[in-house]
Amino acid sequence: GITCCDIFCNVIDNYGDIGVCWRLARQLAHEHGLAVRLWVDDLNSLAKLCHEADAAQDIQHCRGVEVRHWVKPFTEAQPAGLVIEAFGCALPESYIEAMAAQQRSVWINLEYLSAEDWVHGCHGLPSPHPSLPLTKYFFFPGFTRQTGGLLLERDLFMRRDAFQDNGHGKDAALDDKNLHARFPHPCPLPQAGEGDKDSLREFHVNDAQQV
Repeated sequence: GITCCDIFCNVIDNYGDIGVCWRLARQLAHEHGLAVRLWVDDLNSLAKLCHEADAAQDIQHCRGVEVRHWVKPFTEAQPAGLVIEAFGCALPESYIEAMAAQQRSVWINLEYLSAEDWVHGCHGLPSPHPSLPLTKYFFFPGFTRQTGGLLLERDLFMRRDAFQDNGHGKDAALDDKNLHARFPHPCPLPQAGEGDKDSLREFHVNDAQQV
C-alpha cells in the first residue's frame, strides 16, 4: 500500500494554492498516516498560514508534515508512492524520470474545485506521458459523487460548533486585524445536517490506490 506522499505546489495567487495543499498535506498525514513531503516554491506564503514555518529553512517539519523548498535546479529526491501535482504546476523533469525508472508511483494531477457538469466526465481520466511509461490521473474536486468530493477533516464540524459556541473566542478572532485584512467579510460555516455531511466526501488515499 501507499505509505508516503509528495505534494508539489507552485504558489501563484498568494494563499489559494498553498492553502489547499497545506490543508491536504496535514489531512493525509494526520488522518491517513502517510509520510508527507510538501514541496513549495514560496515559503513566505506558507509562513503566513503556518506560524511555525520558517521561510529561510529549505527543509523543516511543521505539524507532522515535512516541508521542502522547491528550488531550481531541483534537489534529487526519491519519488513517493503517491505524487500529487497541484493545479498543473509541472513536476521537475528529473523527478518524472525517477518515477519512470521506479515504476511504483501513483501520479495525480489535482485540479481546481468546480461545480460545472463537465468535470464528471474528466474526473479520473488517465493522461499517458508522451515518451515515458507513466500515466497521470486527473482528480477533480466537486460536489457530487461523480467527482473527487471535498476536503473534510473528521473533526471539522465539531471544531466549527465549538468555535460558534465560544462567543468570546469568536469575537476575538473577528477582531483580529490580520483576519479582516485577508477576509473582509468573514462568515461562519453553514449549518449542515447529517445528510449534508454524508454528501461531503474527503480525499481518500484508497481512491488513489485504485486508479
